[in-house]
Amino acid sequence: MRAGQIQARLTSTNLWWAHPKDWVGRDPDLREASDAPFVHSAGVLDDLTPGGLYVLRGPRRVGKSVELKRTVERLLAEGVDPRAIAHMSVDGWVADDLGAFVRAADRLMPPEGRRWWLIDEITSITDGWSARIKWLRDNDSRFRSDTVVLTGSSSSNLRDSVGDLAGRRGPASDPDRVMLPIGFRTFVKLVSRHPPAEEATPPEPLAVADLTPDRLRDAAYRLTPWLHMLAEAWEDYLHVGGFPLAVAAHIRARVPDQSLRLALQGVISGDAFQRARLSDLQTGEMLHQLARGLGSKFNAAGLARHIDVSPPTAQHRIDDLRESFIVWPAFQETGLKPRLRAQEKIYFTDPIYARLAPGGDTGVPDETALSEQQLGMALLRSSLRDGHSRYTAFDRVLHYRSATGAEIDFVGPDFGGVAIESKYVDGRWRRTVGRTLAASPWRGLVATRTELDLDDPLTAAVPAAMLAWLIDT
Repeated sequence: MRAGQIQARLTSTNLWWAHPKDWVGRDPDLREASDAPFVHSAGVLDDLTPGGLYVLRGPRRVGKSVELKRTVERLLAEGVDPRAIAHMSVDGWVADDLGAFVRAADRLMPPEGRRWWLIDEITSITDGWSARIKWLRDNDSRFRSDTVVLTGSSSSNLRDSVGDLAGRRGPASDPDRVMLPIGFRTFVKLVSRHPPAEEATPPEPLAVADLTPDRLRDAAYRLTPWLHMLAEAWEDYLHVGGFPLAVAAHIRARVPDQSLRLALQGVISGDAFQRARLSDLQTGEMLHQLARGLGSKFNAAGLARHIDVSPPTAQHRIDDLRESFIVWPAFQETGLKPRLRAQEKIYFTDPIYARLAPGGDTGVPDETALSEQQLGMALLRSSLRDGHSRYTAFDRVLHYRSATGAEIDFVGPDFGGVAIESKYVDGRWRRTVGRTLAASPWRGLVATRTELDLDDPLTAAVPAAMLAWLIDT
């Protein structure tokens, strides 16, 4: 791109340069967000250290662009010079355009002092964006000390990019950030008129390791008056999920956001599968098979037969979905570490993906499978509080399989000796899962529909909604 084109785009989109007091109402991203019946920020960029270089990843349509604009709001409120903040969406650019962007913007920004670069959708650049950013950090003395936030919707080049950027992240703490759909606790606060009282719940979500028998008993006792409300909200959450647009449509009219579904279908066909040659029919059947198999071991050969491709191709397409934050794997554990050669379980990151398959709402898994999936997502979000960069390793939330073939849905190295089994029923679980948990090395928690039974601290039952409220964001 030419310098003049870049400068024209900067002045037309960085509205805070000309209107620092009232730019928010003019900005299309924030204007769309303001149409929602709530104000929400994920807070993943609230603790940026000046001079750091951050990468924020997450699925398309989850709100990363809005999060960048919220960061602009915060910086301006803190007194940062409006002209020291440069934002640009680089979807469709090539790596050389990044150098042109920095040179062109430099001529319009303050001549001295640190600057803030907010570069959206950088992972759409497929010819070496990280090498270009590395070059700029090495050879541009001002850019080296500037604060840089890069966002993207793919983790496919995370390892290479982190390697390229090593030693160039400045003083950034936990520089690789992940933004996922809204968690259950936030969902309840947004959609419910009467969420649990502040004094009835810990002010911050608990880690699984915090759920000692005494702590769990006390927390459950305090939350019990809201059990019915939480259980109803959990069932809503299993249908609505956590994409902001889906939550807004649910609050307004309790109907799905069809435009969001169409947009996500386009993301899968044109973004996640941009290197593939799958037909729409094959893509739909793939989603259908994944939805049918939630909670079961993934079999690439079986999927390949259904969509008429080779097993390696089927595995590559699963990898594409994982790298685009559409699915995530729960590996089998061995010594609380992933057993990579064993078959993993595949879950969606949000219920809406299960509804993109042919048949829509009529073809999705039942609530039992979705409850297991969303409980796994709650555990994943909980694990991010110790470091966002752990997400792409998928080594924090695992599943257990005994020598006799008995399984437990979720175990992890940070769970403090707790194993969690999702059993979305009331009663009828002690004979099966109770025995499996009792024979395992861990203290067991069974995530039920509404049953609460803490009599046996080694195998306790807690409603899935209550457990998710306690640990999720």
